[in-house]
Amino acid sequence: MLHSIREWLKRWRRCREFDALVKPEAFAGLSGELRDLARIAAGLWPDEPAFQNRVKRIQDEMNQLDAMAARPEFLGISPEKRMELRRSLISSRDQLLETVRRAEPPTSTTQ
Repeated sequence: MLHSIREWLKRWRRCREFDALVKPEAFAGLSGELRDLARIAAGLWPDEPAFQNRVKRIQDEMNQLDAMAARPEFLGISPEKRMELRRSLISSRDQLLETVRRAEPPTSTTQ
């Protein structure tokens, strides 16, 4: 009996954690983080129009995601699809972080 209650509690906890990851507020936080990273990356390469266009597109898409997540219809998307979207956003964030890490320092002087 005690074993089945523990298992039920584990499943309930996992379900709650999953729900927290795919709720609209979680997407608002991720999109804000991506927007900030894109702004930082844009400042690192101001003279590259192709990169600036990419950054602009990322910022526009994050604004669209914010608007979409704020609407009640967003909850109509299956949790699995929202989790897939979350994974995609995290992958994009990791790529932007790597881009920022690869940036050349603005000066050759060691600080």
